[in-house]
Amino acid sequence: MAVRPSLHFIASSINIAKFPLSSISPSSTTLLLRHIASAAPPQQHHRKQKHKHKYPHQNPLRQLPTSLPLPPLPPSRSYSLRPKVSLQETLAQKIGKAIRRPGAPSKARVYTDVNVIRPKEYWDYESLTVQWGEQDNYEVVRKVGRGKYSEVFEGFHCTNDEKCIIKILKPVKKKKIKREIKILQNLCGGPNIVKLLDIVRDQQSKTPSLIFEYVNNTDFKALYPTLSDVDIRYYIYELLKVG
Repeated sequence: MAVRPSLHFIASSINIAKFPLSSISPSSTTLLLRHIASAAPPQQHHRKQKHKHKYPHQNPLRQLPTSLPLPPLPPSRSYSLRPKVSLQETLAQKIGKAIRRPGAPSKARVYTDVNVIRPKEYWDYESLTVQWGEQDNYEVVRKVGRGKYSEVFEGFHCTNDEKCIIKILKPVKKKKIKREIKILQNLCGGPNIVKLLDIVRDQQSKTPSLIFEYVNNTDFKALYPTLSDVDIRYYIYELLKVG
């Protein structure tokens, strides 16, 4: 049979002399235990706190140790509003082309007042009176090219067998025909300008034709691939002489 061990009580704040062990009854023992329990400091019950973040690096509110320096803040950036630039201005800046601002006057760099200095007959192409030549004096040999408003043929003059170029114009407005004739007449004799020899017209169809001097030419499809850098610069320079 198991023997129940005796109970040992340690009470520092209770005077044993007031409660002799011989006089303690079962009811007194109960009161004594209650008194000891009330005199003892309350026990702190530790409960397991459920951490929301299992790992410290997952906690956004975790404070860094005071011994470690805080990372430097990124430098503040100042943003300035760029002025709105149109697509036309952007393209003009890329290719280095001059553009005209809204409201700015349009004025050419050269020959600004040429039509003011020249007489009216120089620029008024609508009032041009065309002196038509004899079409029968020229004969077509072969076709050498074409354009949007004309077809070009190689021909010759019947009286002296001299080669020439015959540009037969397509049906367009008379205003455009007069403008081209007037420009060719004004530029005649200039550097690198093909000379206009005659202006003829068919009597039945009223189709006009322009007679130019013959220039020995090479097809551009065969010529352009053979040009070097120096050749291209030379031809561009010759074109600039016309202006």
